Amino acid sequence: MTFFTTNIMGLNKGAFLKTKRDHSIKRSPPNRLKAWVSPLAVLSLLLVSTITGTHAADPIPVAPEINLSTDTFNARWSGFYLGASVGGGWGKSNAFYDRAGDDHLTRETSNPSGFLGSFTMGYNYQFANRFVLGIEGDLGFMNLSASDKIDIWDGHIWKSQFGGVWGTVRPRVGYAFEKMMVYATGGVAIMGTDEIILGDNDATQNTYNAGVHTGWVLGAGVEYALTERLSTKIEYLHMEFPEYRSYTNNNELYGFENSVGLVRVGLNYKF
Repeated sequence: MTFFTTNIMGLNKGAFLKTKRDHSIKRSPPNRLKAWVSPLAVLSLLLVSTITGTHAADPIPVAPEINLSTDTFNARWSGFYLGASVGGGWGKSNAFYDRAGDDHLTRETSNPSGFLGSFTMGYNYQFANRFVLGIEGDLGFMNLSASDKIDIWDGHIWKSQFGGVWGTVRPRVGYAFEKMMVYATGGVAIMGTDEIILGDNDATQNTYNAGVHTGWVLGAGVEYALTERLSTKIEYLHMEFPEYRSYTNNNELYGFENSVGLVRVGLNYKF
């Protein structure tokens, strides 16, 4: 009985030991990689969600638009305009005197100079090919004078003055380079004169040229648009007037032939 019990207990002990050994063999060693992966994965997810949320909330920066163009308006030359101008003029007066019994047909010259101003009105039409066709008129005041010229024709004294009134009516043909237009012009001109050559003996030899004369004018200029309505210009005009002929009180023929070159600057306002 004791033997049986011992054996049983021995068997049991062996079985127990065997069972314990089997369990200890099947037990897996601790997985340290898994222990680090899980926290790292959670941390990575938190980091990604934080960064994504921050960038999603911020607006996407947009590069500022750079405008390299200097144009702030489109210059169009079509339309009616008014303007004013000032400038200077240089005249030339050629005179002859057919004195009876003497030769004074050789022309003498006087060169009056001074200032001028005018008011301007006109109309332009700009075509699609940038050509501009217009018409312009001026009316203004001129004061071009020359010092007394003595010792012509045996001591005659010459006083010459151009003005006070002058004016033009001129077609204009131009080409527009955006804000700048270059143009040529020509037409009809008027100008007042007040000239006298005093005789050496008495008034019968005096020669006069007083009145308003009609001639022709040619010129060119550059006009620049300051705004859509306001423009400035610089212009050269040359005016020629046909010879004026008359007779002195003692029936001697004389004549005056006048011309003027002028440079002026002006402002025009387009409506």
